[in-house]
Amino acid sequence: MFAIIALVLFALVALAILGFAIHVLFWPLLLVAIAVLAWTKLRPRR
Repeated sequence: MFAIIALVLFALVALAILGFAIHVLFWPLLLVAIAVLAWTKLRPRR
């Protein structure tokens, strides 16, 4: 029983760390992509 609880807790912690790492890695890329898209759409055409 204890092993199952420990395994579940370990899986939750691993998922939390992985999610946080993905968030930290991809958030700046997402912001840059949004900025580039907005810039290309909103800039005045020559």
